[in-house]
Amino acid sequence: MVLQKESSTEEKSDQWVSRVGHALRNLDDRSALNRSPLARLSYVEKLAKERYSSHVLPRGLALRMVLLACIEKVMNDLSTEPALSRACRYLALLKQGLSCRQISAELGLSREHVSRVYRLKAFELVTSVFLSIVKSTSAGASRPKPCN
Repeated sequence: MVLQKESSTEEKSDQWVSRVGHALRNLDDRSALNRSPLARLSYVEKLAKERYSSHVLPRGLALRMVLLACIEKVMNDLSTEPALSRACRYLALLKQGLSCRQISAELGLSREHVSRVYRLKAFELVTSVFLSIVKSTSAGASRPKPCN
């Protein structure tokens, strides 16, 4: 019974990483972000309504700003950790608009290795921060401010 619950939790975690990863791969495509299930989360919808209602695709823009804030937090908090520095470098390059292939060339590693190791770790780290923001705000805590 306990094993089933852990497996279910792991599946949910993988689903969150997958959704955040998809959004991160489409960081510069507000239309794709607007269609993301993450853009329908109450925190993102509220941010879109309060700050970006006058923009085209406000939920996509709100989600982009939340993700950029998450990337910044990961990079600021963890970039000096030896085991996580390449994942943080991956995020910095992703934020600049580089593809996985371009990032792998920049890091001097194969695309497959970067994809399997550093991209996955980067997505997991951003997902962790993203979920902490979403969960803390749904619990009534004060909202963190996304990047402007």
